[in-house]
Amino acid sequence: MSVDRARLERHIAELSAIGGSGTGVTRLGLSPDEQRARDLVGSWLRGRGAVVRRDSAANIYGRLGGAGPAILVGSHLDSVPEGGRFDGALGVLCAVEAVEALLDDGLRFKRPVEVVGWCDEEGARFGIGLFGSCAAFGRLPDNAAARADQSGVAIAEALRAIGESGDPTTARRAFGDVAAYLELHIEQGPRLATAGIPLGVVSDIVGILHARVTVHGRQDHAGATIMTARADALAAAAEMVLAVEAAAAGLPDAVGTVGEISVRPGAKNVVPGECIFSLDLRARSEDTVEALARDVRAAIRRIGDARGTKSTIDVLSRVPAVPLDGSLRDLFLRSAQSVGVAAPELFSGAGHDAENAQLAGVPTGMLFVRSTGGSHNPNELATLDDAVLGATALAHALRELAG
Repeated sequence: MSVDRARLERHIAELSAIGGSGTGVTRLGLSPDEQRARDLVGSWLRGRGAVVRRDSAANIYGRLGGAGPAILVGSHLDSVPEGGRFDGALGVLCAVEAVEALLDDGLRFKRPVEVVGWCDEEGARFGIGLFGSCAAFGRLPDNAAARADQSGVAIAEALRAIGESGDPTTARRAFGDVAAYLELHIEQGPRLATAGIPLGVVSDIVGILHARVTVHGRQDHAGATIMTARADALAAAAEMVLAVEAAAAGLPDAVGTVGEISVRPGAKNVVPGECIFSLDLRARSEDTVEALARDVRAAIRRIGDARGTKSTIDVLSRVPAVPLDGSLRDLFLRSAQSVGVAAPELFSGAGHDAENAQLAGVPTGMLFVRSTGGSHNPNELATLDDAVLGATALAHALRELAG
């Protein structure tokens, strides 16, 4: 089969232009730009005869073929603020191209295939990572629709603004509705680039805990309040952030990140009375995630007691570490071999929508494409040559599963 290189390149440019500036992209979940991206992908799929629909969590599906459990293939369409052009997006682009290449070859799907563009995988706006796939596979945290962004807009309001009901729980797919899920994604790390290999096959995916910590201190006058009389929420939070770093460094295969912080009332001559910061805790094993969470909670209590502050920890989402399906791992290894690549098996330290599918009992496989320049930044890069290889390998896998 022949992937259309020029078509893939054109689609990459068209999608990157939505929310794009230079080589960077800002396309937050449930934003107008993410909606425009869904509309664009939907137009491509309709042009090939797909039945396109959007669910109540704003995921977009384009279905080809008849009735019965579908082979689901895709990734997410949102980005982090000032992110790159390929994280998530390349998986949707290569899924569309793989399907188009098979149709160009005259393949008639014996099993239905659905291309999916997940909504708000990053969780950058509302704090719930993997939002769209969580909704589709029944893994949303309680009261998810009430979660608000920094402007006070709740998920339910954002959904209603684009024409949905506001209740993402109704997006849950029926058990048995999906026969398998395939996802292509850039690696977002250096292992494939260092090894000089364009493709890798994912063996298992990291466990993640996302939370929001609110530190309550006492708002006071910056000049009139002596140092020993303060309950400075920001100073306490700063010590807590360093404790997160130390706790993660002390455990194998663990990472801990604080990427957001805000202070109230936010005036230069006022001792901060409240500080809110994000928590992103990850590890390869469930035991390590739990140990890291315990260590961080203990440090937050200890620092708060010493500084006279009180803290609350609001868990936004929790995704367990998960191994992916062995038979689909083998399928992707064969598919990579068919394009001349001896793909290594790799553990993913980034979270992916594939986790939710596998945890819901859907056999799931994942293919990495080599990337450079890091990720979650405008320097993120996957070459067109590697994207073509990835799309071709994905098409081989789809042909075997649904052709």
